[in-house]
Order: sequence, then structure tokens, then C-alpha cells
Amino acid sequence: MNDEIFEGIHRGLTVEHIMTPLDEFCFYPQDSALHKDITVFPIKDDDGKITRYFDSKSSKECYILPNKTVSKDLDLMSLIKMLDKRSFFFVVHADIVGIVTVADLRKGAVRMFFYLLLYRLENHMKMFFKERISEEEFIRIAKPKCRTQKKDYALSVFEECSFYDYLAGLKNYDVFKQKHGMSIRDVEEFGGLDRFRNWIMHPSREDVKVKIDSEIDYNHYLFKQLERIQRLEELLKLCD
Repeated sequence: MNDEIFEGIHRGLTVEHIMTPLDEFCFYPQDSALHKDITVFPIKDDDGKITRYFDSKSSKECYILPNKTVSKDLDLMSLIKMLDKRSFFFVVHADIVGIVTVADLRKGAVRMFFYLLLYRLENHMKMFFKERISEEEFIRIAKPKCRTQKKDYALSVFEECSFYDYLAGLKNYDVFKQKHGMSIRDVEEFGGLDRFRNWIMHPSREDVKVKIDSEIDYNHYLFKQLERIQRLEELLKLCD
């Protein structure tokens, strides 16, 4: 995927696509007794303005300060990084127009965002090897499953192998490791991306959701994968 096209698409995926809009707010105190699973309840002032909220975890009323707000146009990459430090933000566009929490990171637009990141990363890994070594050499170091049988193949191995095969290739490609002073264990750190990629590509699979109990832990998981993706992309570019 052309990087300019990618940047345009991912900048178009914003907080507005996953936030809870103003017309769906649950307010304190009238709604708080009805929604036990919600922890943040906006409070309407006498003039109808929203300047405070009730935190059901601490049982305190708090003012909505600038550090607790984000723009509705903020891109999802920035939001994921910010939610790793704070569990929610009020969304503003002149006035408050919504609220976004770590729970919203389970929505489809976030999965689409990571799909785009992983699509680009897989393509970068493919081009990295395709421009540097022969098919035979790649088969030797990556041992891709698509080449386990002795037969004639219509497509190049670079067109048939999987995301996992490229990761395996990086682990065993001495030039890549030597360039960055990395050991096999260092490169294996990126191995978790394969499982993450499989989950992202198959929305019906909720194994990650089952194994991550809290929304905060879920966001930490996403943040960790985002860091891995960006780090690997950076290392691949440094080899150009």
C-alpha cells in the first residue's frame, strides 16, 4: 500500500468513529442507578452545560479539565497512546460532543486501523526480502509451509508465504540481525504480532477478549502491539 494512501486512510479513522455521542450519554444522578457497568457520568449544570462528571469508582464529582478532553478529529493511533495513560476522555468540537473510553477500543474502526497497519507491515517485510535475496535463500531461512512439497509452483514464494513466514525469515536472516545488533531472542519479540494479526483478521475470534479481563489491560495489549509494529517498521526502513 502506498504510504501516502495509508496515511490518508488512517488519519480518517478518528475518535468520532468510536466515541459515545452526546445524545447517548447517561447522566448523573438520574441514570447512574440504572447503569452499574458505567463508571463516568457527565453532570448537567443548571444551564444545561456539561462542565463536571461523577466518577462512580471514587464516588466523587470532578471538573472536566483540558487534560481530560480530546478532539473528535484525533486519529486513533494517538488516542490508543493516550488511553494507555488515562481510561477515558471527553470529546470536544467547540463544546462536548461525546465521550471515549478504553471500552471503545473494541469497536470495528480500531480493528480496521490495526488491519491497515498489519497490511502495510506485511507488505514491507515482503519487499524487504524480495529486494535482497533469492527465493531459494528465503525458503532456506524461513522454511515457509507453502513450500513443504516438491512440486512446481505457479506463484513466487514471496506472493504465497504468510505473515509468520516473514517473521521467521527475519529471525534467521543474519544481515537483519547484524545491522541492528540484535539476537534471535530480540527478533522473537516480534513473534506475538503473528497471533495478533490472526485475531485482527478474524473478527469472530474473541480469544484475546476472553484472556484479558479488564479494559485497561486490553488497551495495554493494543498499545504493546502498536509499539511492536512501529518498531519493526522502523527497523525495516533503516535497512533501506
